[in-house]
Amino acid sequence: MTDTACKSPNTQNPNPGSARHLAAREDAALREALKHCSRSTYYAAYQFRLTGDPDRLPTLVLGVIEHYVEADLHGRLGHPDSELLLCEHLGIDSLDLMEIVTLLEDVLQIQVSDTERTAIRTLADLRRYLESKAPRHPRCAH
Repeated sequence: MTDTACKSPNTQNPNPGSARHLAAREDAALREALKHCSRSTYYAAYQFRLTGDPDRLPTLVLGVIEHYVEADLHGRLGHPDSELLLCEHLGIDSLDLMEIVTLLEDVLQIQVSDTERTAIRTLADLRRYLESKAPRHPRCAH
């Protein structure tokens, strides 16, 4: 996850051979939301928006979380234990968790209630929750 940072909104579609792509405005908003994340995080989000493929969620979740984790703890994200505690093991406080969930809400176009947010304690909780909320059907091309 140490890819180059996301490029500016004027760069090419990440899947130029595909006939399907996000509208320019939606792509620019996605790039802006993920501007502090790796290119692979942006690409996973882009592909998720196109296809609804839940296999893109782990890369997206880890990429977003990486931005909030101290550099010396990034190694824990390389081979994450499913029960990795966000607070105790990764040093993510409640404000960081709120920011992570809010960013993922924007990127995945979902809503998370405060009650649901407080139930998220582990990396596995976050993944399971997002998988249950995220749309799974392919989007129409713009």
